[in-house]
Amino acid sequence: MKKLLLTLFASLLFFPLYGQENVIIGDLDDDFASIDTIAPPQKYKSIHMLGVRYGYSFCTVSSSPTVGEEYIYCPMNFSLLYTYYHALWDQLFNFGVQFGVKYGEEGYASKYEQWGERYKIVEVPLVSQFKIDFSRFRLLVNAGGYYGYRLSTERESGWDRYDLRHDYGILAGAGLAVVFKPFEIQIEGNYKYSLCSIYHTNKFSDEYWMLCYPRNIMLSVGLFVHLW
Repeated sequence: MKKLLLTLFASLLFFPLYGQENVIIGDLDDDFASIDTIAPPQKYKSIHMLGVRYGYSFCTVSSSPTVGEEYIYCPMNFSLLYTYYHALWDQLFNFGVQFGVKYGEEGYASKYEQWGERYKIVEVPLVSQFKIDFSRFRLLVNAGGYYGYRLSTERESGWDRYDLRHDYGILAGAGLAVVFKPFEIQIEGNYKYSLCSIYHTNKFSDEYWMLCYPRNIMLSVGLFVHLW
């Protein structure tokens, strides 16, 4: 009787272990068998470009009190620019930065004879340039600022101590690029608004302050070369 009970107990003990061993070893899938076939994350190549730009501007001012401002045409605007496109967090390849040096002219006309300016400028723009690529084209959106210095003026008396020659302001605009590597043509329209008046507030009167902020509409075409 004792041998029969021991035999029955041993059978109950080892039968589940034998069955479990067959299930674990025989049916277990290798979860790491295909690890080498998973595609690596996409790597975006940064783009570095150097280019020149020609611009045609429609220039005027915002004044208070009004000086009867009107637009003048400024066809002499040239820029040397560096552009860097990169992927944000290695995921979003829509971002870039552009900076360089610009030499040009701006000013304003007036319906009053005693008002009006035209002067040369040099500027350093710094712009964030967002892009959307499709086929051989890019849509461009610009937002940024600039620092500038007002050079010679066509005013007979020249600049005086009541004129402000340092300049800074904001830029914004959009454009379209055509890519045929290693070259790229960019056509843009931008709006520039100065945050620095041309004149000191008390240039003409200590009692009535004058504010005169330049603002321009700029149409431009640029030719860029892809460096690497």
